[in-house]
Amino acid sequence: MFAIERQARIKEILLKEKRVDVIELSKMFSVTEVTIRRDLDKLAREGFLIKTYGGAVLNEKQFAALSESGLDAVDETSPEKQMIGKIAATMVENGDAIFISPGTTCLEIARNIKNKRLTVVTNDILIGYELKDCPGIKTIITGGDLLQSTSSLIGGFALQALQDIYINKAFIGVKGIHFHSGYTVDRHEEVMVLSKVIRKSNDVIIAADYTKFNHTAFAKLGDLHIAKKVISNKQVPTEYKQFYFENNIRLYTTFEFE
Repeated sequence: MFAIERQARIKEILLKEKRVDVIELSKMFSVTEVTIRRDLDKLAREGFLIKTYGGAVLNEKQFAALSESGLDAVDETSPEKQMIGKIAATMVENGDAIFISPGTTCLEIARNIKNKRLTVVTNDILIGYELKDCPGIKTIITGGDLLQSTSSLIGGFALQALQDIYINKAFIGVKGIHFHSGYTVDRHEEVMVLSKVIRKSNDVIIAADYTKFNHTAFAKLGDLHIAKKVISNKQVPTEYKQFYFENNIRLYTTFEFE
């Protein structure tokens, strides 16, 4: 087992059990205690855990601080985001392996799939935390560098975790949707991770509320043809509805579920 796989498994255990023991992990993975301590050092630097004598505990303060920062705060578009989460959940089938990207809209997707049996891959530690108590869901958090002031994991470790996996459905949140600039996000580092997810996925689904249309963020993820499905709200501008229709891109809106 590679270090990145071992660390991902340690994260899964921490999310469920809140604590880990060096000796138990050493036996579980058939590696030395020194190797396990290196793994814990790496996860501690990410802010995922706090080392203790003989083991480590989940850094729950980190999750609480991220939540208080407003990442899951209710705002004026919250009902629309909640409905997007419900629509996305209808697309997920038992046995699927799905990816859920960071963001408040995608967090709503996680909140609506808790009764399913599937594998969820995410580079958002809040989404991982949201799913920690779901017995039917195997949650894999990519690892990587924690993006400042967010719950997103980026960088080489995140990319490495995606190297040898394949996804049935990828739910991708974006910050901007525009005819000229395509789908955009806030940072280039996010593009690197999401682009790899898109290449690994059979079905790419954009999940974005109506406020993201006619807006351009900093970094381009791709043009409007990179996904054949889009989940949004009935307030999507008419010209985009027409574009999706003419290009055989299915637009799912809250109108259909009201």
